[in-house]
Amino acid sequence: MADKENPSPGQAFPKTLSQSIYNYLKNSIINNELKANQRINEKEIAGIFGVSTTPVREAVQRLGAEGFVKINFHREAVVKETSYEELKEIFEVLGALDSVAAPIAVENLSPEKLKELEDLTKEMERHCSARSLEKYLDLHVDMHNKIWDSIPNKFLKGLIRQVNDQMLRYKHARIHAFQKSGVHKKSLDEHKELIKALKTKDKRQLKTLMPKHWVSPLKSFSFKEGLNEYLSSQ
Repeated sequence: MADKENPSPGQAFPKTLSQSIYNYLKNSIINNELKANQRINEKEIAGIFGVSTTPVREAVQRLGAEGFVKINFHREAVVKETSYEELKEIFEVLGALDSVAAPIAVENLSPEKLKELEDLTKEMERHCSARSLEKYLDLHVDMHNKIWDSIPNKFLKGLIRQVNDQMLRYKHARIHAFQKSGVHKKSLDEHKELIKALKTKDKRQLKTLMPKHWVSPLKSFSFKEGLNEYLSSQ
């Protein structure tokens, strides 16, 4: 789990203590290592990092403000539950933000960047099977990140990434849902449409395609069934 953005205990911290602990906890939640309703033991985390509970509390408060944790009736910080309704709201917001962002980003996409996006889509097609859905969804994230990297509006870019981080919590649930018949094939077809619109710089089409792309899985009974199967098993 350790990397430059999320160092393991004992490594040199690239940012403040609070930021490093925040990264550690956030990635643990996203990767499902800290599970829904699991209590975050501030003293235990402080012990791991060899610090007081103050930077841990700061990190937990930030995660609370961003919707990753909540305070229960015992005044303990616990990992927030996941649900189909929350993912539906996340998709709707991402779709709305992307309908604004994509037409802006397309003006800043160089031919080289467009080629990278096209290559990513081809690689997604190679992994568009039940056996490699985790890789498929990782590539899906990479593709959208490359588009968002081209947004000059830093506030819009930061807002999208904040919402996208919430979606990343649902990676394993989405893998399960994408195993249902036809779901991942439809997703791939939509990505091909997006690439075509990006290459032709068709802003009107992008404004229409982006919301559709994010919310279309929600209209699939198979996707909803798969998602709820996974969430109810946690």
